[in-house]
Amino acid sequence: MTELLDGAKVAKIINDKTAQRVTKLDKPVTLAVIYDPDNEGSQLYVGMKSRKAAKLGIQTRDIPVGADETTDSVIALVESLNADDDVTGILVQSPLAKGIKERQVFSAVAPQKDADGLGATVQGMLFGDALEPYTVAATPQGVMSLLNYYHIPIKGKVALVVGRSQLFGRPMSALLNNADATVTVAHRYTEPAVLKRLLKFADIVAVGVGIPNFIKGEDLKQGATVIDVGMNVVDGKATGDVDFDSAQGIADFITPVPGGVGPMTIATLLENTVTLSELNQ
Repeated sequence: MTELLDGAKVAKIINDKTAQRVTKLDKPVTLAVIYDPDNEGSQLYVGMKSRKAAKLGIQTRDIPVGADETTDSVIALVESLNADDDVTGILVQSPLAKGIKERQVFSAVAPQKDADGLGATVQGMLFGDALEPYTVAATPQGVMSLLNYYHIPIKGKVALVVGRSQLFGRPMSALLNNADATVTVAHRYTEPAVLKRLLKFADIVAVGVGIPNFIKGEDLKQGATVIDVGMNVVDGKATGDVDFDSAQGIADFITPVPGGVGPMTIATLLENTVTLSELNQ
């Protein structure tokens, strides 16, 4: 039997704790969100985050930056938010409009306000396994919280991360490596035969490439734990990067799409925002 890793359930537990932490702070928690108003996906995600934040007592300041903006103008906006004492955390919702250099914008966010852990400073702390507190990108950190909740062993296990984005794949590999897994990173351009060989060795598979049903159940190692970060729409239905049906009976654990990693991402982002407020206070 394949057991579902219920992200919605675990996210509720995290959200309840986050709401309690908010009540103990001396000043309001405010998350500033920079996003492209012309991107429908960003509009959807920003709306979901704002509604959930409000339920937890967190204020949000949604700031649209459209195609008429430049990298320099967005960085200037970030710097003004860095200097604003009323802003607890800053999220740069990817993707921004074409032509804006996201990595420069990510790194302009002050580390003490980097709610999604995408700046070069905090990512350097992650890859250096720093001892002092720092934020980590919400999606991979949410994955780790999910694995820990279900008591899935990581130390000494073979992990395969399929995807190498700054938002997921790279920080995911670092988190697993810091947890003493043996980690390999592949991606959509990895030769199919090589990817199939790697999958057969992997105890933990975390996939985020944005290609529906990119990995089939027959490719997996028997008993693997599968984390599907993909969110695609096929025939009007949310579909992951892993063929969910064919993975049944092969994977021991798998995240559903929807209801798996998605709720964990939002819960972790808001958890990070409150953590920053506590540290700065």
